[in-house]
Formats: sequence, C-alpha cells, structure tokens
Amino acid sequence: MKTFNLTVLFFVATLLAGTSTAVVRAQGAPPASAAEPAPTPLEQHLYSDPGMDFQAPPQAYLAARRVIPAAALGDDLAPVAVWAVYPGKPEVRVIKIEMETFTGEPSQWEGQFESQMHNAADGVLIKHKTPMALTNGMPATFVEVTYGNGFDAKKEFAVVFADGSRGIVISETGRIGEITAEEAQKWLANAKAVRYPLDRDPKPPQ
Repeated sequence: MKTFNLTVLFFVATLLAGTSTAVVRAQGAPPASAAEPAPTPLEQHLYSDPGMDFQAPPQAYLAARRVIPAAALGDDLAPVAVWAVYPGKPEVRVIKIEMETFTGEPSQWEGQFESQMHNAADGVLIKHKTPMALTNGMPATFVEVTYGNGFDAKKEFAVVFADGSRGIVISETGRIGEITAEEAQKWLANAKAVRYPLDRDPKPPQ
C-alpha cells in the first residue's frame, strides 16, 4: 500500500475502526497529494475522471481521493475515493469508489466482483443482485453484501459496473441494522459513466 498524508491516514483509520473487516478490499484508502489544494464544499463531494463522475451526498466528508490512469490499475480493487458520513459516531457509514483492470464483457464484471468478495473472507453473503442503470443509462448492478459476525457484522451495498477498461465498485458500508438499501440507492445513484476513452487516459505517475 502506498504511503499517504498522515492526517488522511489518521482520519481514515479512525472512521474505519468500526467498519473494517477481514475483507482486504475494505482496508485501504487512496493516498492524498500534499500539493493538492483543499477542495471547496462542492468539490469535496465530487469524483471525476475521463470515464465517470460521482457526486457523494451533501452530508459526506471527503477522506481521500486520487485519479489512477486505467493503464496503471492492477488485478485487485484499488480505492480511489473515500468519504465518511457521520464520522466518529457508531452509525458511521463509509462511501468508497474502487477500481481494477477489467477488459471483459461488462456483464461479466459483477460475477468477478462476487468471486473476489467470497475469496477475500469467510462468511460473505451476497444477495439481491438487481440490474439498474446509472444516471446516463450505463448498465450496472445493485448488490447487497453481508459479512462479519456479531458486533463486527457489516452490511455493504454496492453499485457495480464496467466501462471496457475498468471494473468499478461504488459502495456504502455500515453496521447491520443501521444501513438500508433505500439509503444506499439514494446516496450511490448519482453516478454516470461511459466507455473509458483510452485516448484520454492520463499518463501513469513516474
């Protein structure tokens, strides 16, 4: 995992203390650039790259964000943006965008995501896989995931889609009983995407 700003590290570690699991993909956070200016209230809710845009809900607090060129992604999901809702409270929710290289048929991406979840930890239950569309019509799947035991049990709702170069997951995670599908659908729905324009792919960092 790459090193990133200590303030962001502390914040993310604190907000994830109640939501981290044995699932490896839920443990990371994207590094923040020390040279990046502080985002405005509007900017802190926005993630944008050549292939997609996502607007986090107004009550979300940006923890970290970066744009990774599609050519620099690997075979494991990498977080590119993390927000917290109700940080520091037991009912904290974590909203996250993750990506990995995926050039297969977009319809096959949800199955690969599901396989990765099952391989990452025991006791993963995936249900209610519902076809949906992003705001501009891009096909996606709304997925409900449960994992963990007892007080550590977590609920995750995810919008899963692929853009020809990347497999993408936009998720909301919280404690079971404090997070609902209706809330997740409302908070995660403000996304749009197109087939990734490789001619506009930024150069990977040196």
